[in-house]
Amino acid sequence: FDIGNFHADYYIKMENYIANGNELTPKACFDKEQNLFSISGRSIPENAIDIYAPIIDWWQQYLQNPNPETTIDMNFEYINSSSMKQIARLIAMLDKVEKSKINIRWHYNSDDTDSKMQAERLAKMVKFPIVLIADASK
Repeated sequence: FDIGNFHADYYIKMENYIANGNELTPKACFDKEQNLFSISGRSIPENAIDIYAPIIDWWQQYLQNPNPETTIDMNFEYINSSSMKQIARLIAMLDKVEKSKINIRWHYNSDDTDSKMQAERLAKMVKFPIVLIADASK
C-alpha cells in the first residue's frame, strides 16, 4: 500500500481480542485475520461499562480498517439491561460503517422471548441485518 511517497509491502497485524468470560461476564473472541467474531455466555456484571470498554475499544480500532464483510455471532445465555446498553452502543457504532458489509447472527434459546424481543428492537435501529437464530431449548 502507499502512504504518500512511502511504499510498504507489509501491514501492522491487528491483535486478536479474547476474553474467556466467567459466570458473570461473556466470552468474546475477535479475530480479524480469520474473520471470526463472537460474544457468548452470560453478561450480568455489576459494571458493564468496565467490562465492555475494551470490547468497544477493539471495535473502534477494527472499524478503521474492517474486513470487506463482518459477521458477528452473539449468543447470550442471559444479558442484563446494563450489558444490553453496551451491546446497543456497539451495534450503533457498527451501523455507521460503510467500508464493510455488517451482519449479526443473534442466537437465542427458542423459549427465551425476551432475548428475541431485544434482538428485534436492535434490528429496527440499524440498516444491516440482524438474523435471529432460535436454538433448541437446553
